[in-house]
Amino acid sequence: MPKYVFENGLRKVLPYYMNYQTHAKQRWVGRTLIETYINDFGEPLDGVINDIQKGKLYVVNNVGTSLPSESLIGLDVLSSRIVETKDVVHHFKHKHEPAIPWQEKIPILYEDEEIIVVNKPSGVPTHPSGNYSHNSLSEIVKEMYGFDSIWTCHRLDKVTSGVLILCKSRDSAIKFSNLLQAKKNRVKKVYLARVKGEFPSGKHVYKCPIFAVNMNGYLQPGDLENVQADTATIFQRIHYSKELNESIVKCQPISGKFHQIRIHLRNLGYPISNDHFYNPSETSKTYFAKSKLEAALYEKLFQAYPEFRTTSSPGSQQSASNTLNLLKVINWNSDSSIKEQFMELKRAHSVDLKSRKSAVCSECERPLFEEDYVVNSSIYLHAFSFKYEDNCFETDLPAWARIC
Repeated sequence: MPKYVFENGLRKVLPYYMNYQTHAKQRWVGRTLIETYINDFGEPLDGVINDIQKGKLYVVNNVGTSLPSESLIGLDVLSSRIVETKDVVHHFKHKHEPAIPWQEKIPILYEDEEIIVVNKPSGVPTHPSGNYSHNSLSEIVKEMYGFDSIWTCHRLDKVTSGVLILCKSRDSAIKFSNLLQAKKNRVKKVYLARVKGEFPSGKHVYKCPIFAVNMNGYLQPGDLENVQADTATIFQRIHYSKELNESIVKCQPISGKFHQIRIHLRNLGYPISNDHFYNPSETSKTYFAKSKLEAALYEKLFQAYPEFRTTSSPGSQQSASNTLNLLKVINWNSDSSIKEQFMELKRAHSVDLKSRKSAVCSECERPLFEEDYVVNSSIYLHAFSFKYEDNCFETDLPAWARIC
C-alpha cells in the first residue's frame, strides 16, 4: 500500500507502481500507442518512449479471439504499429497521484448492511480513475471506516460535493445500479448551485444537447452523431443577493449527462460563480479559450435550433426528435476560424502544462508539478438531496449557499 503524507490541508500519496491492463478503446484504433498516450492521456513523449524501451508499456494482441495472442514489446515494434480492436495495453506505471483537499472524517448520512451514504467533499473524485486511485472517495471511505470493499452505484464529479451512495459489496452495487436505472422516473436528485446574476423567479425547464471540448483541443465525432436532444434540467431560484449579484438555484437534472448542470447554466448566461471550466476569467488563457470555442460551437447549434437557446415552462411540449446528428450543425472542418481555435487551444494547453512542470521524477523520467496543484478543485455545486422510492437522503446547506 502506498504511504500518505498530510500537510498544508492536503492528502498526498507517495509515488508507487501500478499495473494497468486496458482493452483498446475504439477511438485509439488507427493510431500508434505513442500517439494515443500523448493525445488521450497527455503523457510526455520522453516518458512514453522510456516505458516502452524498459518493457513497462507493451501490447498483447488478439485477446478474446481464436487467434494466438502475442506480446508486442519494444520501441522498434510499437513506434509504428497501429492499435487494433482486440489489443490489450499493459502498463506498469510509476504513478504520481495529485493531492486532494483533506478533512479528518467523511460525514456519514446513513448506513445499513448494504449501503453507506456520505456527504462527499468537493475536490475528491468519486472512484479510482485517471491519475487518481488511492486519493479517491471510495478508497478513502474503505480505509477510514475499515470496510473490506466499497463499490459505487452512481457518481459525482470531482469538484461537486454532496449526497453519494456507496455499496458494501459488488452484488449490492449491481442491485442498486439496476434499481436506480429501472426506476429512474422515481429517482429525484436535487442540486444547489450559486450562479452569477439574478436568475429568473419561478420554475424553468431547459432542454439542450450536451457536448464539451477536450482541453487537448478536440471533440470526438462519434459522440456527436447521436446526441440526446431532450437532455433537460429544471431550475428554480431560491435566493438572490443584490449585493453580490449572485443567486442560489435549485437544479434537478432529468437526465445525467456529463457536466449537464454546469453547461446548461453557462448556456443560459448564469454560470456557476467559481466554475473555472465554464466561467473562466480572461487571465486563465487556456480555460478562456476553451470556453470561447464551446460558445462558438453552441452558437451554431442555437442558430439551427433556436429552441435550445432559452428555457420553457414545466409541462411544455417535448421536442419532436429525441436525438440529433450535431455533425451536420457544428462541423468545425468547414469553418477555418473554429478549426484554428481548436489548434490554438491544444497548443496553449500544452504550453501551460509544461510551464507548471519543471521538476522531473528520477524514477520514471516524467515531468512533475512542483507546486501542490489543487487550484480550482471545488465549485459552488452541491448534491443536496437524493430520493428513490420511499428513501430520502439530504445534507445541511453548504456554507456558500447562505448568501441572504
